[in-house]
Amino acid sequence: MKNGWQAPLGALALVVLFAAFMAKPLNTASDIAAWVQGVGSLLAIIAAVWIYARQYEDKKVADEAEIRAFVESIRDEVKATWGAYCIEMHSAVKSLEPGEYFNMIYPVSVDAFSIYNASAHMVGKVDDPELRSMIVGTYVQAKGLINSFLLNNELLAEYKSLSRAYGLPNREAVLNAQLLILQSYASKLKERNQWVSNAVTALLTCIDQWLADHPPH
Repeated sequence: MKNGWQAPLGALALVVLFAAFMAKPLNTASDIAAWVQGVGSLLAIIAAVWIYARQYEDKKVADEAEIRAFVESIRDEVKATWGAYCIEMHSAVKSLEPGEYFNMIYPVSVDAFSIYNASAHMVGKVDDPELRSMIVGTYVQAKGLINSFLLNNELLAEYKSLSRAYGLPNREAVLNAQLLILQSYASKLKERNQWVSNAVTALLTCIDQWLADHPPH
């Protein structure tokens, strides 16, 4: 219920009272009693409407504060997670040359996104469709990158295991085949790495704009 409803409601009450007075003037004691009862009922209705409107506004403010806190938390989680990733891995993946492979076991898990994983249902309450799409898209891209690292970990572990233990006559062919897989997969890592970089930059810009347009009450 928007603000500004009080004046029309008050005017309506006055009109009702005036019409009632014209229809039934105060001539007898019973008329006065009926008027007192009627006015009391009208005041009770007005009070009930006011209480409902106040509760509605309070809930609206509380909901807006909750949504703003969620968006701020997403911003903080993305900044922190992306910042740590940039320190550890971003440059290493970005600098891979053609023919190279990512020669590092990277212990990572989607559990790193604790805020989003626990509060994903809040995305639908954000009033900006573009921001909603960016939040979901960024986390999807990030989880895809994590899964790519997990697969690269498996491929690299298998390659190192073969290098240590495989001794059959076709050893070189087997190792070369596994190496080619790693080299090919490095390009996918670089691609996903860039996708996430672009998504994070766009998301943080959009969040900052949204927060500026939705100042705290």
